[in-house]
Amino acid sequence: MLVKDWIILIMERPHRLGELKWISPILMTFFLAVLARNVYAITAPEILEQVTKQSLSENFRVALTVKAFKGQKVISSDALWLIARVEQGNVSYFLDFQEPKESKGLRFLFLEQAGQEPATYMYLPATGKTMALALGDPAVDVGGTGLTTEDVLAFFSKAQPAETVREEPLGGRECYVIKISMPQSKGERLLWVSKDYFLVVKDQQLNAQGNILRSYNVTKFFKTLLGKEFPREEEITIPGKGIRITVRQDSAVFGIEIPDEVTDPDKFGKFQWKR
Repeated sequence: MLVKDWIILIMERPHRLGELKWISPILMTFFLAVLARNVYAITAPEILEQVTKQSLSENFRVALTVKAFKGQKVISSDALWLIARVEQGNVSYFLDFQEPKESKGLRFLFLEQAGQEPATYMYLPATGKTMALALGDPAVDVGGTGLTTEDVLAFFSKAQPAETVREEPLGGRECYVIKISMPQSKGERLLWVSKDYFLVVKDQQLNAQGNILRSYNVTKFFKTLLGKEFPREEEITIPGKGIRITVRQDSAVFGIEIPDEVTDPDKFGKFQWKR
């Protein structure tokens, strides 16, 4: 029997409820809620589309501090700028290293263009030259930070099949849990996406045996002047290597103009974007 049939039955024949007539409004509300849930249930691709709209809808510039730990020992510490330029649904990322001294001036450029494979370029200040990098291995380390190209580019690929597994609370937030298949490794990724702001608050990469290869968690948030939430601090753990990486957004500016030179492979290395 359909939900609407139950509602009609309750409304037309209340005398059968006897002394429990007062329950009918509660039942009606319950069935209406179930019906609305079935009609408006959001799919995994729709959730991921909202993640993109909320997180990558405008240009931004962020100052980052990235630290990698082996046990309690700090094995690397970097300060860098991350600039994102959003154009017609495509996002390009520019990384400019400030510290340590030996990394100062090292730059990376990640380009996404419709109908083309993503491209990555690295500028080496010691040589003054730019080189193209292969993206065959998304686990390649970026500038010795412990972060990978996959960490920088995004948390998911639009081409990968995804499904909603369940809904559950995480850190006081109600979340959708999305499963994304990883055919090459025969593993999968699980994303916890908050229902309120559609932010990825947790990301786990699992192998074929279900063991965690890499885990990402947002540990602290802040709100922009427009009321949007954005990660303040994140933690990445790699259990197999005993490595923990912390990422802190020291400052962030949104909705800014990004010069063309910042995302130009021929100019990004030497362009003085800071005036």
